[in-house]
Amino acid sequence: MEHTELNQEGRKKSLLNGLWRQSIISLLAFAIVGLYAVVALNLKIFNPVSKAVSDYSITDFYYDILATGKKDTSNITTIVDMTNLPNRRALAMALHQVNECGPKALGVDVVFEGLREDSLGDVMIKDVAYSQPKTVFSYKLIDDSWDGKEYHQTVRSFFANEDSITQGFTNMPRALYGGLKRRLSLGHYLDGKLEASLIKKVADEYAGEETVPLSDRDIRINFSPMEYRVVPPDSIEEYRDLIADHVVLFGAMTEEADMHYTPEGKIAGVKLLAYAIETLIKHNEVKEVPTWLTFVICFIVMLISTFIMNGYDSWAQKRSPLKKVLLRSVLVKGFVRFGCMALFMWLCFILFSQFNISLNIALALTAMAFTVSATNLYDTITKYYQDKKTKKIIADEN
Repeated sequence: MEHTELNQEGRKKSLLNGLWRQSIISLLAFAIVGLYAVVALNLKIFNPVSKAVSDYSITDFYYDILATGKKDTSNITTIVDMTNLPNRRALAMALHQVNECGPKALGVDVVFEGLREDSLGDVMIKDVAYSQPKTVFSYKLIDDSWDGKEYHQTVRSFFANEDSITQGFTNMPRALYGGLKRRLSLGHYLDGKLEASLIKKVADEYAGEETVPLSDRDIRINFSPMEYRVVPPDSIEEYRDLIADHVVLFGAMTEEADMHYTPEGKIAGVKLLAYAIETLIKHNEVKEVPTWLTFVICFIVMLISTFIMNGYDSWAQKRSPLKKVLLRSVLVKGFVRFGCMALFMWLCFILFSQFNISLNIALALTAMAFTVSATNLYDTITKYYQDKKTKKIIADEN
């Protein structure tokens, strides 16, 4: 009985020592990754690398996996391409035709700034605007203070100074021509009043209720691959079934000045709006795990992977001499470690695809690559202090 208790106590102590050892090795691996990151981000020679890494998100990897399958076609949103319409008369006629088809919500990604020489075109646009209550017209906020917190000026369509015209701003994030667009704003303060964006107003109009509370924040757009049907302006009546009871966005699909880089690639601004509106309607905004929780999860993942590798080592040690040499080789152990990384990435992908939760375990995956270095460092430090302790004991005895 006493012998059994001693064995249990020994196993418990061995387990705790193993857990302590693997915890220290995991922390050392994170420290090595951090050291390399500091070097890469601060040396000028690594500037292109640091810029590329800073603009990368783990969700880009998930979107790439989703893109390998068949893309869904949106049954909510249709885009009417106005790129080649020559003047305001043509624009007004196209908008009138769209309205006649009975869209559930219509967003116009055009600012009709100022009057033109074509006065008839101006009158037609104004008449169409006042006759379409479900239409949300675009305007731009001007940040004269450059603090991005409150706006005091706007650029609006010439007819849009009255309350009878529904409007929503379509400002893009600050880095208009740089970086990937992943977010759009729900609202901003204009002269102290919180104003809703076009994406929120269109989404609310379609849903018949408030999709999300209005606030001064950005939504994380879900870019799960989606095809949007694009209707040419000269065939609107032919595509009535794609317009009736749909969200319809009226904007330019091929205008270079309004193209933006996103996780899907370079797309038109109106298509970016479509992704954002569907994110609100479907309530599938990307949810990012808090930074502190990400670090905790990465540490746990690192611990699990080290225990898996130790278990593999123990299993390989019991094989025949030839198999043992083969199974414990750097090449085979590299495949096993890669398998662990692939398993964790697949679990994170399932978490994203099913629940729209973005968990970035890149830190843990990178640390796994430095496990051997961290283990060698730990063993070297431990041996140094053990040798130092042994020498001190011998010296004290003498």
